[in-house]
Amino acid sequence: MIDLQVLKQYPFKIIQYEKDTFIFEKDNTPRYYFQIITGGVKMSYYNEKGNEFIQGIFGKNRSFGEPPLIANLNYPANAIALSTCSIIRVPKPDFEQLLLDHQNIHLNVTKMLSKRLYFKAIMANGITSNSAEKAIISLFDYIKINVYNETEAFSCRIDLTRKNIAGLTGLTTETTIRKIKEMESQKRLKILDGKVYY
Repeated sequence: MIDLQVLKQYPFKIIQYEKDTFIFEKDNTPRYYFQIITGGVKMSYYNEKGNEFIQGIFGKNRSFGEPPLIANLNYPANAIALSTCSIIRVPKPDFEQLLLDHQNIHLNVTKMLSKRLYFKAIMANGITSNSAEKAIISLFDYIKINVYNETEAFSCRIDLTRKNIAGLTGLTTETTIRKIKEMESQKRLKILDGKVYY
């Protein structure tokens, strides 16, 4: 999201994370701005019953974890690598200085955070619409367009389990599985080797 040439003006490190590695954990104090070079990251937490609830999915050139960083609040969820990742890490004081030095970047960060709020509203509408299909399509559209920047039919592999999809949409796992099979029969998505392509 922030141009690498701009980031190079401030202290930063590029960190490698293996799949399923925690980048930060729920209730940690934010200390860095994170921006993905390669790979994908999910933010999620587990309830007392061990059920996972995904708060967001982030891909190449996306940042994550800014709201608690900017607001000086602890993280509400874990950040976990969905695949092998290369991530830029900028210390909080330097990130804040970057925002003060570059009004256009500050505005872009504000717009990006607003889009995330909008996504949460769209997902809430999908969940409250009583349409499982609408909730799933809203999620897949968001991942395809906003996470992976894909436009072609079936070009986006949804790297989420059916349980993850259920957690993001507020559906049961059984309903999610059934609806995805229905959508496959309607040729609205493809399933190859158990993975959904949308």
